[in-house]
Amino acid sequence: MYVLATCTATVLRGTTADDYGDPVETGTEIARELPMAIKERVRTVWDQTTQTPRTVRTYSAAAPSTADIQVGDQVRDDTHQVLYAVEERLDPTTMPVAGDLRLTLKRVTKG
Repeated sequence: MYVLATCTATVLRGTTADDYGDPVETGTEIARELPMAIKERVRTVWDQTTQTPRTVRTYSAAAPSTADIQVGDQVRDDTHQVLYAVEERLDPTTMPVAGDLRLTLKRVTKG
């Protein structure tokens, strides 16, 4: 991993169906104590409809290129007790030395 890690994380995967047929996360641990750098970006946008400023928060992460993380998995930041859903995975380029795995995250829980 080339980026300085800000936390250790656990990767969770798997779903089942509830009584109504809706998917429910089971949270099977795929990897734990994975070094990861999670970064929050804050941007203020102007809402034309209500004429008020809105704050938009986005989350991105860098993980080791060997990490088994897929779109739809959940990443639990064990250092800060926050749960994220993986929305996008950007694989490292095919260079002689693999770069970090880039992820776009959506915050699931409040910390």
